[in-house]
Amino acid sequence: MMGFLYVLLCFAVGWALTGRFLPELRSPELNVHRRLGTRWFLGEERYPDAVRAGAALDVAVRPWLLVLVSSYLIGTIGVTWAAYLGAYLLRGTGDPLGAGNGVAFVLGAGILIAEGLRRRPSLPVPRSMGSWVRENRAELVFLGATVLVSWGLCSLTLFRRGDEICMGMTVFGDFTTHIAQARSFSLGRNFPTEYVFFADGTIRYHFLFQFLCGNLEYLGMPLVWAYNLQSVLAFTAMAALLYQLAVATSGSRLVGFLTCFLGFFRSSFALFVFLWELPPGTSALKAILQVDRFIGRTPHEDWGLWNQNVFVNQRHLPLGVAVLLLVVLVMLPLFADLWDRLSREGREGAGDLLRGAWGEGVSWMPERWGRPLFLGVLLGASGFWNGAALLAALLILFVLAWGSDHRLEYLVLAGVALALAQAQKAFFFQGAAGIHPSIYLGFLTPEKTLKGLIFYYVELFGILPAVGLVALLCAPFRGRGCFALAAAAPLVFANAVSLTPDINVNHKYLFIAVLVGNVLVAFLLGEMMRFRKTWFAAWGLVAVLLSTGVVDLLALHNKNVPERAIAIQEKAPLKLWAQEHLDPNGVILSKNYYMHPVLAAGRKLFNGWQYYTWSAGYDTATRDRVVKEVLEGTVPERLEALLRENRIRYVLVDRDTRREYRVNDGLLRREASTPGGCLEQLYDDGDTVVYGVKER
Repeated sequence: MMGFLYVLLCFAVGWALTGRFLPELRSPELNVHRRLGTRWFLGEERYPDAVRAGAALDVAVRPWLLVLVSSYLIGTIGVTWAAYLGAYLLRGTGDPLGAGNGVAFVLGAGILIAEGLRRRPSLPVPRSMGSWVRENRAELVFLGATVLVSWGLCSLTLFRRGDEICMGMTVFGDFTTHIAQARSFSLGRNFPTEYVFFADGTIRYHFLFQFLCGNLEYLGMPLVWAYNLQSVLAFTAMAALLYQLAVATSGSRLVGFLTCFLGFFRSSFALFVFLWELPPGTSALKAILQVDRFIGRTPHEDWGLWNQNVFVNQRHLPLGVAVLLLVVLVMLPLFADLWDRLSREGREGAGDLLRGAWGEGVSWMPERWGRPLFLGVLLGASGFWNGAALLAALLILFVLAWGSDHRLEYLVLAGVALALAQAQKAFFFQGAAGIHPSIYLGFLTPEKTLKGLIFYYVELFGILPAVGLVALLCAPFRGRGCFALAAAAPLVFANAVSLTPDINVNHKYLFIAVLVGNVLVAFLLGEMMRFRKTWFAAWGLVAVLLSTGVVDLLALHNKNVPERAIAIQEKAPLKLWAQEHLDPNGVILSKNYYMHPVLAAGRKLFNGWQYYTWSAGYDTATRDRVVKEVLEGTVPERLEALLRENRIRYVLVDRDTRREYRVNDGLLRREASTPGGCLEQLYDDGDTVVYGVKER
């Protein structure tokens, strides 16, 4: 019950803060298509042969929808930060998470009381609910469908079966880390916070979504419910804001829906390659319906890097992207102001932009200070929810700033966001480098040449780049070139820079670039659908653009059959024992597990699965040597020195450990049985032995 009250508190606090700091969400100023010239271009009086069916134009953004999803985002980030910081500051108490939640509820109640006393205006109440539903039925159906689809995908890949938490085949690799990190809060006391796979006093992974889900479990909500509920809310917020961004620039529901479909069903030549490679005589339809692998030949497409699996595997990504879209949407009127002014002055070219941007009459000072300060805090606070989305937002805003009025608002926004991000980095990294920026050209392109890059992206994205180029030339709104450059900024970054040893993580920047850039593509397709001569061609393009994504969805369903799910045994004896007897902050030296009962109990490993930690910038090689020396060592004094120097509290040895190492069981047993030894035996079930390090 308390978990659901927490979610409601987040919505309520978010509603109060949006009313206080973002009145733009209720303002018609967000309908920027009127200043970008879109309405004039789409005027039906100029095109008597326009297809009127489904061609509703000059549609306004829906304040109720914006406020609803923004309340979720702002409230969830704010209340969760309050709970986390409260728990951290009160970590010396017997129940830091309980104390942190107390702080969050008190602060939340205070905000609601303060805003209630101010009696700020809320959304207007419709006189007739029936007429309101008819007016908003398209958005209501869209919202309901988004919730149902996202819930179906989330429950397909993470579900409860008896006493087991089951993870689908396409997500279990990442979810083992997510669940372990969440459990370090709900069943542990991970304050100061450490990465459970490399406990060293730091956390270099954006973990706050995991903290949120762990906190909801602590408050009584089942962990599977917590993850799936928050994932659905975050995905719905992302989809709704993407839809509203497209509507704001186009004035068309059709463009909004197309943008979301293009984001959900990727464009690629993978399906056509798949069909070409089928053995002679194979039924293409049967092969498609029974596909149980992610198709495509570019590197790591079998991981599901580019399809719907991203949404269910990286549950924290949609929330970060939603914050990005909200910030861009709120700042969009400044972009429209400049292009509207240049148009009225008869200057709309690139050269005119540069001259107009630096000439007389250019507005640099902020229109109001509250907007960039609040958005900067929001964006900066999202850094440890998803760092890639924060960086992508800054890249997009950097380009948009040069095509906008009141540019200092962008500078203030970026400065506040970067200051907060840097403060969080210093707080969580504790002086560790973590991020190692380096020039890395070509991303995952097998052939690091211009030709290789072109062929890679043509195969990866199919006809999307070509359609996008045509859309750039034809999209009916001013400033489309600047908008396209802004959308492409994360893509350029992904192909030039690597922030971690693992270049694969840059796929998030490409994902975001395509998501935002699809607004232009949807513009073109929506315009083509309005004319009889191009209607059939438009739907043909849509079919080609979405076809691989449809097959990806079938593959996602077929790969995640319940019988193949990876299960965490919630009542495993070792898990229950560890939960009861091991220090929640004690570090366990073991084999490099990615899934284990002690992780399900919220306990931390000295050196877990290396890919997770290496890709985050941790020094796994040094710890590999320490583990080997502890398990295979022969000198008691050296064993004790290593354990104490590395803050190791427990040593776990089992069958899998003995397969990988020549474990010196004799030394470990002697140290546990000798009064002066450094170890004591705590657990032995015939397979697994857990030793505790004695205090001196």
